[in-house]
Amino acid sequence: MSTLALFLPLYFTLAALFLSAIEISLFPSLGIPAICTPNLNLALITFLASCSFGWRPLLAAFGVSVAAALYNSSPGIIQPGLMLFIFFAGSRLNQTIFMNNIFPQALFAGCSSLLMTIMLGVLATPQPPLGVTIIVACGCALTTTLFTIPILSYLNALQERFQPLNHDVITS
Repeated sequence: MSTLALFLPLYFTLAALFLSAIEISLFPSLGIPAICTPNLNLALITFLASCSFGWRPLLAAFGVSVAAALYNSSPGIIQPGLMLFIFFAGSRLNQTIFMNNIFPQALFAGCSSLLMTIMLGVLATPQPPLGVTIIVACGCALTTTLFTIPILSYLNALQERFQPLNHDVITS
């Protein structure tokens, strides 16, 4: 077992912390409104869901979901639970349909962002109007889809680069 395969969950958790820091600090500093802020961690969850199911991707998805909730204002286990649900739904879709292409994965991440934003908006304590929640969810879903494409292409290129060293890098 290589070192890369052993510490895979830690690498993805650190990447989730980095992407969450970008979401929180960089996008508002650039003047991007909150309606257009993407959920970059869904790209990591989508990539992990497209890998073959095993204990390392599951542990990495758990680390990503917990790390993504550290910077967010939603309390409790709602957001990590939704992200893990998205991971399990994506891994199930990976077993049934062709999701090895970047565009279906990006579409899945966008639809997941739409679902997650609506669910977090509905479950929020001071409930915003449903129309506002749907508009924000559509903006987040669109930008998540657009930002997921380069992240997934980078992760796929990285996976292909390390594939000859160890054919079982991500799977258990």
